[in-house]
Amino acid sequence: MLTSGARHADPMISKEELNFTKMGMIVLNILADVLYDLLKQDKPNLPLRSDCDITYLYREHRYLNKHIPSNSSNRRCPPGPWGGTWQDIQNTDIAIGDDIERIRNTRNELQHSRTFNLEDNRYIELCNIIGHLLKRFDQNIKPVSLYTDRLNETLAKTCSEEEVISIENEI
Repeated sequence: MLTSGARHADPMISKEELNFTKMGMIVLNILADVLYDLLKQDKPNLPLRSDCDITYLYREHRYLNKHIPSNSSNRRCPPGPWGGTWQDIQNTDIAIGDDIERIRNTRNELQHSRTFNLEDNRYIELCNIIGHLLKRFDQNIKPVSLYTDRLNETLAKTCSEEEVISIENEI
């Protein structure tokens, strides 16, 4: 899906900062929308999307327990299908619950990062993971505006210094 890191025009913004910014935009906007749209199918009286972050949406999905992760690696901590790390999700785990876990892990990776930098290799890995899961959600949810199109628009855009600062503050 992606062969190189993010593009940028501002020489004051490093490539790694731009990678982090774009991944932050993807997490805060597209991936949160995916979780919201999926939850909307099963839970009628949701708060407005603007009032729902990934933590809230994940917790609601976990509570409903409809889209259960595969748990093919039989993780022990935490026990059961929910939670765990990247290593607990196999490439062959493509249930909706597995993709919910991928979204949570992506969000947590950014949220708990000690620096506002994302190396090219990891950026490309995450873009590919997200590209695959968004294709599956495009087919499952059938949004008016395809998530994969929104991903490609975000990846192609040039980010301003203001956008970098905004994402740094939101993450």
